[in-house]
Amino acid sequence: MPTLALDLTHYCRPCLRRLISQTRSFTTTPTRRSNGPLPVFRPTPSPTLDALLSTFRTNIFLPSHLIRLQQDLLYKKVNHALLTSDEPATVRLGDEVLQLLPLDKRRDEPPTRSSFAKVVQLMGETGDWGNMAGFLEGLKVAKRKLAGWQVEKMVRRANEGGKQGAMHEILRRVEKTGVGLWDIGVCREVMRGAILKGVQSKWSEEGIQRGVRYAENIWELMWDPRHTEEQKKLGMDPRGRPEIVGVMVLMHAIKALKLTGGKDEGGSLDKYAEVMLMRWENSRGEMVIDEQDWSDVNYKLSIWAPVWHGMKLARQVVGAGSPLGKRLEEKLNQDLEPLIQKSQAILSAHAPEEGMRRGLKMYDDILQASS
Repeated sequence: MPTLALDLTHYCRPCLRRLISQTRSFTTTPTRRSNGPLPVFRPTPSPTLDALLSTFRTNIFLPSHLIRLQQDLLYKKVNHALLTSDEPATVRLGDEVLQLLPLDKRRDEPPTRSSFAKVVQLMGETGDWGNMAGFLEGLKVAKRKLAGWQVEKMVRRANEGGKQGAMHEILRRVEKTGVGLWDIGVCREVMRGAILKGVQSKWSEEGIQRGVRYAENIWELMWDPRHTEEQKKLGMDPRGRPEIVGVMVLMHAIKALKLTGGKDEGGSLDKYAEVMLMRWENSRGEMVIDEQDWSDVNYKLSIWAPVWHGMKLARQVVGAGSPLGKRLEEKLNQDLEPLIQKSQAILSAHAPEEGMRRGLKMYDDILQASS
């Protein structure tokens, strides 16, 4: 029997059941077109990752694209016989025709938190992040929300694997992925990607140039209305945080000293240093460390080591005796030098030898930029 193309939107359920029982096989185009087609995942080096992405696509993303009547067919046991007859029941989404199969929410839907962590882990291990944007889009349509710390970890793993480009694409497609530049923790991790461009290249000329370009691209995105509207709603503005602007200072200071003969070409370094100093008070509370919590110390050092070193290098470019150089020195002596010295001592004494010492590693990696 050929497959019939039917619009089932306006049928009541008894009528729908009679209709399906008569035709056995059907195709329907849902009216919820705004969700677009299902994300398509390309094969990866990991069979486990492929299987997990496929499960999400079939059991979570597909139902979220269907109208209520079609969802009732999937989830309500009384209707399952209609989907297990000899002729398959199908639905058209865009150019794709997909079979509808019975689903049990408790049995067939993987948990969001642990599954997302597994996806991030496997993408980090394989270095294949090309499917992440589509995965996030599917989660957003399915109303599967992620906590800020989950997104932070995703960005961190991608940056460590040199996949900052994949993160930029996710941020560029913010209206679909739901990942934007409004959570300060996420913004810190994203901006750290610019530093890692230099670190991963051993601070080569190309790595520095790429790091500066990446930082500028992210800074520009922070002014995109798609990001700023959410910033306003949440009362957060990462552009006003000195630890965010401080990365811009660091990258432009390194560029000036290593690539342009110590000259601040275009005045970018001067501009970002002024913005950072004007916003200094916005993060003063973040400069206080809990000496009894080495994990907090570790995190604070990873945040402020780039700012500390960027300010020191910026003073070399603008001149220690210049008005700007003197203001930078004041903040260094008053706030950052004590924090950096105390943090180093605490971590060296108490942090485990292996792992969980990101602050010290960031500090060491940045110092290499001056060598």
